[in-house]
Amino acid sequence: MKLNWLRKPSEKIVQRGRPFIAFQIEPTTRCQLKCVMCPKTVYTDDWLTGDMPLSVYEKISRYFHLIQRVHLQGWGEPLLHPNLFDMIQIANSENCLTSLTTNGALLAQDMSEELIRKGVDTVAISIAGAMRETHENIRRGSHFDHLIGNIKTLANLKFKMRSKTPLIVLSFLMTKTNIEELPEAVSLAKDIGINEVVATNLDYVPKKAQDDMKIFSCNKADINFKNYIHTAEKRAHQLKMPFRNYPLELEEVIVCEMNPLHIVSLSFDGCISPCIYLNIPSRGLISRIFCGKHYEIERQCFGNLEESDFMEIWTGTPYENFRKVYQDRLNILKKIYSDIGGTFHNLSGVEKSIESELLENPLPEICRSCYKAYHI
Repeated sequence: MKLNWLRKPSEKIVQRGRPFIAFQIEPTTRCQLKCVMCPKTVYTDDWLTGDMPLSVYEKISRYFHLIQRVHLQGWGEPLLHPNLFDMIQIANSENCLTSLTTNGALLAQDMSEELIRKGVDTVAISIAGAMRETHENIRRGSHFDHLIGNIKTLANLKFKMRSKTPLIVLSFLMTKTNIEELPEAVSLAKDIGINEVVATNLDYVPKKAQDDMKIFSCNKADINFKNYIHTAEKRAHQLKMPFRNYPLELEEVIVCEMNPLHIVSLSFDGCISPCIYLNIPSRGLISRIFCGKHYEIERQCFGNLEESDFMEIWTGTPYENFRKVYQDRLNILKKIYSDIGGTFHNLSGVEKSIESELLENPLPEICRSCYKAYHI
């Protein structure tokens, strides 16, 4: 579900001065898998199932000249959308970078060829283990050997078609049941044509079953988990495989990587929201566990494209008030750095000053129980 790893440059020259980093657009909430950690599996009875109408996508595309990237992924499998290639083409026509995250089940030859021909810049493929049993126990309905074969097909076609894109990213979800296999996943990635490995956390935890799976901690992370990651880092260095992982201990950030100041989330049904974690397509309240405590929040929808123009929603008072909290926090950091003149002779004093100011300018209440606000 992350945007940070979609940072690699591509052959496209993105217009400078575009104010939005990305629009994360959810083509569909349908998915053929039943992954044990996914809210679609947890909220089966209340899940809102549907595809984004192309007419809604076309409405938001009027503003593509203002954004750098279109990321086609939400809480469903984007390759299931019947108009996915039209969506990619529309984004390309505005010189936007395009990317998507997939479970890889549909990456057959025809699909992979078309993704390459359409000039998709990044394809991230989700995996949950370096061995068949581990992966299939987490991503239920996924067939490991088939997935690996599909990845090889995409990589081989990219080579045969002499294409530099897409960047193929392996997104490894770290859990207690698969963390031992992370180093082997790096080796596997090298063998099958992956360009980069990103080890991600189970950062949305709806219920106790998912809470029990996570490897990060609200206090001190397990040293064994850290060691597996360190081994994976060493393996990646030896293989010259770009590798990144997310931290295992919480640290509040000024603005999370979902960056509501410059990134917008658009759900399948036209709902505009700051991020996908506040826009889960389920009836009723969004349930989450944060550091052992259960929370329920309302789905955040600042307006719907079926009813309003995007810029009306973006400049509306509710959305502006939400963003102002983050802008104020960012301004604090800028002011402190400005006051010290760019020198860091007293780093501990700077940190204390920032902590003090942030206590007086806390995160929005609905974000305080989200792990993304703590760099997880």
